[in-house]
Amino acid sequence: MKNKKIKSVKYESEDMKEIRNLIFIILGILVVIVGLYFLTSHTLNKKDNNAEEAAFNYDVATVGTMFNRPYDEYYVFLYKADDENANQYKSLVSSYISKDNALKVYTVDLSMNKDDEYLSDKSNHNPSKPSEVKIKDSALILIKNGKVSKYYESISEYEKVFN
Repeated sequence: MKNKKIKSVKYESEDMKEIRNLIFIILGILVVIVGLYFLTSHTLNKKDNNAEEAAFNYDVATVGTMFNRPYDEYYVFLYKADDENANQYKSLVSSYISKDNALKVYTVDLSMNKDDEYLSDKSNHNPSKPSEVKIKDSALILIKNGKVSKYYESISEYEKVFN
């Protein structure tokens, strides 16, 4: 007798075909979602070595804000950073602010574009608002309660005040 192989014929109904297609579609969508998840999590967690954190220097002011600082009494030192004495000015200010009983000192760089309009041939020693500020080269102003109390404009005067 010959061995007859019986072929088993698989009959698929339309419902089975639709269920199989649905499963393939769901698996395809899941693969895409998982791929996007890992791609975005890798991108978002990637650290940028060139990124710098924003730093604020609260000791720097502008002429426009020098009368409304949050202290009752403080100095405002106005100078040009490109002045030949700029390093000496910075040294005087930094040694003064390191003292225990030192008043707050705000620095204003007059060489910045927005503050260069306050440079003049003649200084105004008693300005009451920012638009009246006129500085020849540099100035140290003591402000009490939002008003100019004392005005200095020479290195020798700065040294006396800061020492």
